[in-house]
Amino acid sequence: MRDERSAVKDQQSAERNEQQLHIGFCGEEHVLRSGDRLDFGRAAALCVDDNPFLHRRVGRFRAADGGWWIDNLGSAIALELCDLDSTSRLTLAPGRSALIPFDDSVLRFSAGPSNYELEVSTEAADEEPITQTDPEASEPATITPASLRFTPDQRRCIVALAEPRLLDPGAAAGELPSNRQASLRLGWKLTRFNRKLDNVCGKLTKAGVAGLHGGPGGLASRRRDVLVELALTTQIITTADLELLPQTGVAVSR
Repeated sequence: MRDERSAVKDQQSAERNEQQLHIGFCGEEHVLRSGDRLDFGRAAALCVDDNPFLHRRVGRFRAADGGWWIDNLGSAIALELCDLDSTSRLTLAPGRSALIPFDDSVLRFSAGPSNYELEVSTEAADEEPITQTDPEASEPATITPASLRFTPDQRRCIVALAEPRLLDPGAAAGELPSNRQASLRLGWKLTRFNRKLDNVCGKLTKAGVAGLHGGPGGLASRRRDVLVELALTTQIITTADLELLPQTGVAVSR
């Protein structure tokens, strides 16, 4: 019995270690993998601001003991981690450390008159590395269902957008749900859906697909059209994937 419990614990720890931690701030994104760490502050790897009220190093994200941790390295600034899928929050006093308990959250802190927010989310690591495409290559990227691996939530994101086309192949290409409609369909908060959509588009962009790079002022509707058309024509998703969506009127619990 003890050996079985140890095996289960080791498996759970291994699964957590396979997760990546995504940190976003003002369009800048850092992806941490097992063994990585990232300091943030006035003079750190992630430079938040040159605000003199801000510590040189406010905090640190790091992997330890099979999970992702946050350390408050400052002496006078409290950190508040707010879950995007509920009203739960974690307050971290100076000098304290805590295991990050949320999949998608926002880290908030203040220094002098300024307030700051960092987006924090965990994402399952790719089962195999993405092949980078030479941007100067003349041949377009070749995408097949086997060429990229998506996490279950990333696939749900694509299917929620493509649902009208999967149900009716004759539907007009531009008649897609908005991000808000798709998030409600999945039972997610809009911020969570947007994060998953960014991850999907970022993965395909790295693989050489054009027209999916999002950013401030980007045309979200056009990005959705490109994504859905690509997913359907390459059969990244099919009608069989509709089972990934919750039954109408049933909220997703996760």
